[in-house]
Amino acid sequence: MRSASEPSVSEPQLRLRSLDGLRGVAAAIVLLHHLSMTIPAVSNGYDSASELDVFSPAWWLVETPLKVFVAGPEFVLVFFVLSGFVLALAPLKAREDLDAAALRSGRGGLAGLRSRSYDWFAYYPRRVLRLGVPVVASMVLAFFVITLFPHPSKGSDGSWLTRQAHPDTSFHNLWTETLLIVDPNHPSVNPPLWSLTWEMWFSLLLPLAVLIALFSRRVPVLWAMLFIAVSVYGYLAGIEAAMFLPAFALGALMGANADRIRDLVARWQGSRVLTFVFAGILVGGPLLSICYWFVRPIAGTTGDGVAMAMRVPGALLLVAAVAFWPAAGRIFAARPFATLGKVSFSLYLVHSPIVVLFGLNFTGSRWALGAGLAIITSFALAIVMYVLVERPSRRLAGWVGRRVSGAIGAVTRPITVAAELDEHRSRLDRERVLVS
Repeated sequence: MRSASEPSVSEPQLRLRSLDGLRGVAAAIVLLHHLSMTIPAVSNGYDSASELDVFSPAWWLVETPLKVFVAGPEFVLVFFVLSGFVLALAPLKAREDLDAAALRSGRGGLAGLRSRSYDWFAYYPRRVLRLGVPVVASMVLAFFVITLFPHPSKGSDGSWLTRQAHPDTSFHNLWTETLLIVDPNHPSVNPPLWSLTWEMWFSLLLPLAVLIALFSRRVPVLWAMLFIAVSVYGYLAGIEAAMFLPAFALGALMGANADRIRDLVARWQGSRVLTFVFAGILVGGPLLSICYWFVRPIAGTTGDGVAMAMRVPGALLLVAAVAFWPAAGRIFAARPFATLGKVSFSLYLVHSPIVVLFGLNFTGSRWALGAGLAIITSFALAIVMYVLVERPSRRLAGWVGRRVSGAIGAVTRPITVAAELDEHRSRLDRERVLVS
């Protein structure tokens, strides 16, 4: 029970905290995934089902439901859906407020849109800096970890550690990895940055995603099926843009229909049907995401691609359960998950070179010690990154966004005012004609 002195949390705040908690869980699972890949039997079995002995420890971690606890690539798709959902909310809300104001005042049109719409001039520098500054810091950290500490590599390290042991630290590669969208190849100095490439692309394409989400409100289920079909095609054809961008689009589509979903949930609130449905979604989403690992031993190439593409709807279901089912929302908004969510972005950025370092230096019987040290070091560096880089970068991004918006607004304001005056004169002229 909440104490009298403890401030109450509004429903929107609780919802955002629960989504932050889910983001924290996803980041922790990515960390556990990379730790599991430092076990040679797991990493080799990850590459090929023929490398796994049934009922071996590696088999339990790769081809059973326990995979959900180390399902790193699958939970990266959760990040994508979350970003699509959260980033689209603000411009969608601005559009709703604009439409409501236009209805109240009787003034629609371009001038009203210019003066009341979402501030895209502030959004772009804010978003680029919000992502870019921590990425630069993580690349600096990764470079020093790689160059200053020993990275012994042996043939028995397993396929994943062998690939990570000797990244390309040339200036050209460091530069292209840091810029995210310049080089489409997966990064080697800080491998998790591959997902930030698609985060950045979606951030740049957000206006288009919002327009599509608004347009798709009439038949959201059909649009959701279309986005999922595009992702299936992407996995079958090996086109990464088609694999990943639909996950963001699905998140934006869910944001555009959030009020409808909440109204539907409110009508069934307290019923057993709602509990069973959302419990099934909460459990079924992650299981759908990892279904590829169950069918891999028996499916062909096409079946593998379709099963792997189920990561996208699986991530959507998980995010929907946490966002709209109050019971799940309260769980993920609890303090441990909320605290984990605060440092989730920093944890995601810093952990990989640390896991590789300890994985290469603590092999065989010393693996558990190395894994423990990697977890402690990763969380310590994540906290430092959050305090010294991520949190200040948010303030910097907000300040720069306001500055850029103000500067552009000073230039465009006379044009906007002139357009509004012209519209006002035209309206008065039409009223005079009607009166006469």
